[in-house]
Amino acid sequence: MRPEASDTVERSPFLRWVMIGSSALGLGCLLASLTVLDLGKGGIEFNWSNYALIAFPAGAALAAGYWLLVFRLGEKDEGESGRRTVYGASIFMLLLAVTVFMYPLRFITPEKRSDVLIGLGIAIFALSCVGFMIRTVVKMLEEEDDANPPPPLPHSPRE
Repeated sequence: MRPEASDTVERSPFLRWVMIGSSALGLGCLLASLTVLDLGKGGIEFNWSNYALIAFPAGAALAAGYWLLVFRLGEKDEGESGRRTVYGASIFMLLLAVTVFMYPLRFITPEKRSDVLIGLGIAIFALSCVGFMIRTVVKMLEEEDDANPPPPLPHSPRE
């Protein structure tokens, strides 16, 4: 019996559409939720805004466009200009993520803002350390995998 290869994003259009759809739904909801944030008597409140009707499809289109750009580069070898385009789009998405993350900080009272920023700095440092450790382990495993290639699969009698 021959082992079956699992579907990968390169081979499965269904997985691509799951990635595109879930990212589009997530970013659309995220941007729409930011338009309904408001500062109330008890802190942050959600008040409906018609801007949410514009922000949701804008966020969904942004996420879908980003993934389509990435997949197009993966299918074709577009050279350096294609890589620069994806790199620029990735930088934009990263800046958008940081902006969206920092936006609710404007609702924090000035007295508590320094405590929140200290906690945020500690969290960023801790997550950076975890990310560095994961990166190091992945690199070590890749090096070990390159040094020890898998043995060839035995031929089945039907082949």
